[in-house]
Amino acid sequence: MIDWKYGTYMTIWWIILLATYISTKGLTNNFGWSFLALCIAGLIVIVASYFYEREHPQFKDKDRISTVNHLRGIWIVFILVVYLVVELTVPNLSNIAVLIVIALAQIVPAFFTKYTNSKPDKN
Repeated sequence: MIDWKYGTYMTIWWIILLATYISTKGLTNNFGWSFLALCIAGLIVIVASYFYEREHPQFKDKDRISTVNHLRGIWIVFILVVYLVVELTVPNLSNIAVLIVIALAQIVPAFFTKYTNSKPDKN
């Protein structure tokens, strides 16, 4: 079962972080400013997701389970092997490649989860 809403939710947050890093890196070409902008964007994403997840508990990561057994582990090993092959064959790979690998390691398994209500209503 593919959960398009949760996968899209995770994808949007990662796009915000990647766009912030790319735009800052393009403007300043200084790692310090790019890292600072990424930390600030990460803090904003964490705070925004906290308030959003309070209103919509179906998007909380702790209330979700995987629909495909061992998908996260298999996917992380696969994406790591692909990254290492690309890193060894392409010299001077940019810093954004590491962030894309981290994002893909979290985004793809997010599509294969389902919501479990850990605190059912007691009416």
